[in-house]
Amino acid sequence: MALDRFKQALAALLDQAPDDPLERDEFFELNTLPAAGGSGFEVVICDEEHEIFAVIHTDRLFEEGEAGQEEVEALVPAFLKQAFDLEPNDWRATEPFDLGWRSREYLWFMEFTVPGLTPTCRFD
Repeated sequence: MALDRFKQALAALLDQAPDDPLERDEFFELNTLPAAGGSGFEVVICDEEHEIFAVIHTDRLFEEGEAGQEEVEALVPAFLKQAFDLEPNDWRATEPFDLGWRSREYLWFMEFTVPGLTPTCRFD
């Protein structure tokens, strides 16, 4: 079924998350969704309440405006397909590939949602 691998990875991460909201936010910042293959990308839960995820490029840090960013951004769909069997129509970028702060370092990432994700990833 569509999204099964992504849902399984998400469930595995959510099962490990603490209940305390502050600890939970830190947990999601530091722990990635289990993914198949090591391709220089990781996926984290960026905003649990709004079900926003981030695919993070971990191989190297580009300087802002440096050549090569577009080529790495173009690899995101293939990574999501390989790691989670997500087709391009299964997910939607919410922000462009950009520089952001995570775990005390700057990394290049793209935020995205998975519109067909049900049940949601929220815990009440």
